[in-house]
Amino acid sequence: MMLRTSLALLGAVALAASPVMAQERKVDVTPYLGIDQTVLVPLKGGGDVLTYTNVTAGLTAQLQTRRVEAVADIQYNHSFGWGREASDQDVISGIISGQYLVSPGLTLNAGALATRIRTDGLSGAAMLNDSQTSQVYAGYVGPSYASSFGDIDVTASYRLGYARVDEDVNADFAGASAAGSFADSVTHSLAASVGVAPGVWLPIGIVASAGYDREDASELDQRFEDAWGRVDATLPVSPTVAIAGGVGYERIKISQRSPELDVSGVPIIRNGRYVTDESSPRALIYDFDDIIWDVGVLWRPSHRTSLEARVGERYGGMTYSGSFVWEGRGQSFALVVFDGIDSFGRIITSNVAAVSGSSLNVVRNPFTGDFTGCAFSQSGGGQCFNDALAGVTDTNFRYRGVAAQYAAQRGPWGVGVGLGYSQRKFVTPSGQTVFVRGTRDQNWYGTASLSYVIDSRSSLDSAIYANYFDASGARLDVLNLGAFTSYNRLINRNLQASASLGLDSAKADDLDAVINAMGQVGLRYSF
Repeated sequence: MMLRTSLALLGAVALAASPVMAQERKVDVTPYLGIDQTVLVPLKGGGDVLTYTNVTAGLTAQLQTRRVEAVADIQYNHSFGWGREASDQDVISGIISGQYLVSPGLTLNAGALATRIRTDGLSGAAMLNDSQTSQVYAGYVGPSYASSFGDIDVTASYRLGYARVDEDVNADFAGASAAGSFADSVTHSLAASVGVAPGVWLPIGIVASAGYDREDASELDQRFEDAWGRVDATLPVSPTVAIAGGVGYERIKISQRSPELDVSGVPIIRNGRYVTDESSPRALIYDFDDIIWDVGVLWRPSHRTSLEARVGERYGGMTYSGSFVWEGRGQSFALVVFDGIDSFGRIITSNVAAVSGSSLNVVRNPFTGDFTGCAFSQSGGGQCFNDALAGVTDTNFRYRGVAAQYAAQRGPWGVGVGLGYSQRKFVTPSGQTVFVRGTRDQNWYGTASLSYVIDSRSSLDSAIYANYFDASGARLDVLNLGAFTSYNRLINRNLQASASLGLDSAKADDLDAVINAMGQVGLRYSF
């Protein structure tokens, strides 16, 4: 079957393991309340010293039974600003992922994400309490089926997804262009396959598969449709190596309506988004209709290690894709090379769908409660959201890049590392004022976390992050670097005290760098 062009491949090893069949029963639900005092001190770039009192309510949960596996880490944070320069803020952030075994072979999957993005032009930079931000939500639900009828293997899946970016988008900053920002979209993804393994009927294995994907976005009533079908063959050449190849047919259509124009003929922007001319005809802005093919090699020396690399032709040109997945004792590594036609809505819902496993280490910024980008899992079901959240647009694009993730737990030490690079080449109609057809954004990101359990009552959590967003047109290129560390100490069975220090730097084009130091002390009570 063809490689998916989404970062969801990073979670494939955990999904393939059918975690809902686990025999161990585990139920761990921990609600908590917290309060902390945070100070933000500008070291460079001007500004005032800002002080906040943060009140949080959250929940962490792990559920593992014969039929159910679920994990959740959700938090609500309200910041009370001290003084006129420190505004109050509400932040909702969290990840929920779960699978329910309806019957042998049939599983119901669901998941959701809440987080924030910056809307002050500093794309990809970490959120601070004085940042202009918008809330992001994404979620999916759908069944998957896998079974065998004699020698024939059958799989099928359907996923209904939804993504939303709340609030207005600020376009009043240096280097800003009038831009249509993503509002919300509904996605449908349907796929099925039937095949036989090598050596059953023939020396080669044969799989026939087909799929249909659709996204309806509110911005300009944009619609994406992708229908494909293909036949793949796998020829083992040794006990661990096989040659694979496939050929098929694909049809992709992207269409949208026109924006309303003012008296000067310029598209009207309201609240940072295009105003759709509902009376305008639907215009086809991308139409791909052709044979697709690829060939490659598969290497699987054990059930814990697999490699797949392919080269082929798709979207009217050559494509390269692949994945490497390794799962060890208490650690995992995944690498994926991807190439596809994508959008923010489809990427973020696929990222959420890639999260799985019986445990997740969600790395949060202690000063704001936001994600630093990644949720790590030693069982291979973690995911990094840095790239999807760095370039939020209403436009479809050719999406190519590479992403890697490593997570490990060894004794008192916990480690997580996420790295990646991507390029977005925009698919837009002629005459659009924001993204010119063929222009591209590039994004480099990295996140690393380190935790250490000092003793039964004390622990340290640290993280570093970096993101460089190379934007097209007049928009800002942004380099963001930061680090923080927290010391945690149990006062009694339910009450924990913490102290944190952090540093964050953001540099945008020719603007002066903004560097802030942060400090925090807080208490958390777990029920």
